[in-house]
Amino acid sequence: MKLTGCLQILSWTCASALFLSLAGCGSDSGSGSSDSEYSSSATATEASSGSVVGSSASTGSSASTGGSSASTAKSSSSAATETQSSDEELNAANKAVNGSCGPSSTTINKGDIATWKFYRESGDVYAQILAPFVWVFEGVSNSTVQGNGLQTVNVRYEDAGSFATYLNVDGNEIACDSIQVQGVPITVNSCVPNTLTAKAGETITWTVDATSESNITGYAWSSTYGEMTGSGASGSMSALSSMHKQNVTATVAISNADKTVVKYNCESVAVVDPESVDLVLPLGSINSSDYEYASGLVAVADSLVIPSQTATTVQVPTGAPSNCTVGCKPVNSSDYMSLQVFWDSDEALSSFAYFSPSGCAAGKKYTVTTTVATVCVVNAQ
Repeated sequence: MKLTGCLQILSWTCASALFLSLAGCGSDSGSGSSDSEYSSSATATEASSGSVVGSSASTGSSASTGGSSASTAKSSSSAATETQSSDEELNAANKAVNGSCGPSSTTINKGDIATWKFYRESGDVYAQILAPFVWVFEGVSNSTVQGNGLQTVNVRYEDAGSFATYLNVDGNEIACDSIQVQGVPITVNSCVPNTLTAKAGETITWTVDATSESNITGYAWSSTYGEMTGSGASGSMSALSSMHKQNVTATVAISNADKTVVKYNCESVAVVDPESVDLVLPLGSINSSDYEYASGLVAVADSLVIPSQTATTVQVPTGAPSNCTVGCKPVNSSDYMSLQVFWDSDEALSSFAYFSPSGCAAGKKYTVTTTVATVCVVNAQ
């Protein structure tokens, strides 16, 4: 019985080892759908206002709070070692395996190791294991690394700059996404516009404050909202009527002599078209019973409410007297102490309960922004 039991245990152990070995060989790590750490869409993703864009990590608070952001790049694992070419002879290419390739982090620091991966899109996992891989790298001393089934490689970058990588897998040529190797860091302190609210036809200008121990050599401005001009520390664009009620932003890419590049999202600007009337103000009195608080709220139609933190074009109604006055109050009575009204200005009104807008008359239009949901009424007399 003891001998039989030992033989059964030995048989089970061997079978388990064989199963685990086959499972390891058949792992489908090359499938693009399961590799979440790498995206081939872009080297940078848009971040919130006042932040570094891309793989670079920001240090300190965002620009909107006056903090600084540096070009500290995401480093690869300290345990990673450089991959060497295999001594085995490359198998014959069958052109069955194809796909894409890229670095696990699109931005690293000079002297770090980057991990490159192949993501299979055609051919099966067994063909991938046998397929010949030839990796060719720019910017590294070991420029070519090859081997059968070599879907992941580690290479060290000693110099800063933007470098390309190419892969021949199973006889198919692939251009991988590039990698940005950062040198001396760039610190971005802020990127602010010349105004918080712009009217269509006006020019918005952003100015960036950035420093580095290596000379800053260039600024490249861009925006998804329109064409920008400027190659220095300031970039400009025209506010268009099509941007009405949008928060327009700009991005600046800053480079230095050590080939570090940092992309930074500037603070946004609310754009309004003065000719696109969002709200015709009611005529009456803000102190009348029509605008009294009931259960802490002013019972008015949504169409008469100026939304919080939204630049809105309002118009003085027909029947308003010349040199008319306006009164405002928050829709929610608990917001009374936090209400600020910006009436055609980046400066808040000193008094919003009773004031005289410049040129107030029937048909006059204004750009208004409030900190909380607000109702404003033009006094009939």
